[in-house]
Amino acid sequence: MSLLIQLEELQWKQLQHDEKYHKEIWILNVQQRITHMVLHLSKYSAKLTLSALEHNIEELRKATIDSLIIVTSSTNIFNKLLSDISIEESEKTLPCINTLAAKLLKEEKFDGYEPNISMAIKINSLTGKMCKAVESLDHLEAYPFKEVILSSLASIFRILLALACHLKVEDIETPIGDRLYSVEKNNIFFNRLGNYKSGY
Repeated sequence: MSLLIQLEELQWKQLQHDEKYHKEIWILNVQQRITHMVLHLSKYSAKLTLSALEHNIEELRKATIDSLIIVTSSTNIFNKLLSDISIEESEKTLPCINTLAAKLLKEEKFDGYEPNISMAIKINSLTGKMCKAVESLDHLEAYPFKEVILSSLASIFRILLALACHLKVEDIETPIGDRLYSVEKNNIFFNRLGNYKSGY
């Protein structure tokens, strides 16, 4: 499976998960849905930073996976493919997500910080920009909210892949699937709705 097909599959399965298992969010208007997602990212960016500072690798891995899920879901809200907004043309021929993640980690600059802390700080800063964008939308300010949110999502996605590689998280689809499946199992109609692992 090629990189582009892997990314599209992640988004397609995320879309089905969200539609079936998060109806309370699915029925909101676009502005409310993206605000909800930005709040999620704010929560996880704080967890990323704190766990990086505390050298809590297990919590850092969990927050990385959760953040990747939210970025994927958020990109779907805008009807954009991750491959279109976050992957450079020269990267589109790479064989898989693991190869892309390794490339991104190699290119990452840490500016004197430990790698985990450096990447967590960058994600935190980008999430702050997204918070500014949704706030500006509430105020009807002259602000390029859509462009800022999409560019921030693209950058966060790339940093998260590099972070996952640094944390030795391989085959990223597996922990993402495990996490979403664990959420799905809590639904009273789990046996009727289908699920991330066996299909919807």
